[in-house]
Amino acid sequence: MKAIQFAEFGDHRVLKPVEVPMPVPEADQVLIEVASAGVNFVDIRERRGTYNQAETKVGGVSLPRTPGLQAMGKVVAVGPTGDAGLIGREVLALLSGGGYAQYALADPAMLVELPAGIDAHVMAALPLQGVTAYLTLTASTVLRPGESVLVHAAAGGVGSMAVQIARKLGAGKIIATAGTEAKRDLARRLGADAAVDYEAQDWTAQVLALTEGKGVDIILESIGGDVFEQNFDCLATFGRYVIYGSTRGPGKPFEPRRLMTKSQTMVGLYQPVFLARPDVIRAGLAFLVEHTLGGSIRPEIGAILPLDEASEAHRLLEARTVLGTVVLDPRAR
Repeated sequence: MKAIQFAEFGDHRVLKPVEVPMPVPEADQVLIEVASAGVNFVDIRERRGTYNQAETKVGGVSLPRTPGLQAMGKVVAVGPTGDAGLIGREVLALLSGGGYAQYALADPAMLVELPAGIDAHVMAALPLQGVTAYLTLTASTVLRPGESVLVHAAAGGVGSMAVQIARKLGAGKIIATAGTEAKRDLARRLGADAAVDYEAQDWTAQVLALTEGKGVDIILESIGGDVFEQNFDCLATFGRYVIYGSTRGPGKPFEPRRLMTKSQTMVGLYQPVFLARPDVIRAGLAFLVEHTLGGSIRPEIGAILPLDEASEAHRLLEARTVLGTVVLDPRAR
């Protein structure tokens, strides 16, 4: 079968189409014929070798690696102790890797069944970005109805989902940040009450003005760098600061006792840790599917590319020119 692999760490050009043996499901695993695979920044960090650096403290990946942590497709086989009733069913799955391929293995505890005939690309955009956004607001902290939320990078895969999930969970004021007017327009269309440019010198003052000087109750942030420090200028008393990424790097060391002054909380989220809690992952997937089918949540699809163009998909994400999620179609030529 065809797959995309990288045999060395580097830029997007290390991603190569290869022919590999068909995976064989073991135990209760399922084999999915992939209709669409989502692309996200975790894949990029794997490819760069970020997770193999000692300072990340999250282990690493072995080479060669077939990336891809989210896929939608049809179950074509199960392992010897698997549920044969799943064969022929369309499913949405959060994977441990291998999604950039015509076929991929999945843990049955990490998938949900789907009705037949739905948009594969919309569904493939849900698992990693959607579950991460869901966890920021239900596990890292619990959003209470009426609370205000600041969502950084709100036009990206996780941010765009977080805006919609926060609205569904009953948030009061939702403030988005994004680096271009087109991205800010998207955030407002998805449900943000206001959108500001985090590159603007006075962006924290704008957030304070939008919250009548109180600041926001919850900040969701994946940028790092200078933005990390600036966030504290607009975090409310008793505010909760959720970090789930560092696209600009980890920044300077932080003195945790600073949180005491306003009884604030800071918590980190690394989604793979939750793989040890499949009940939580599955609840997130079920929530996303239910509300996507119901129309109150819809992933923004920024680009649909053939599987062979995985390198271009990574380039687009790294260039930050895409609004929403990029997905790969193994069936496209």
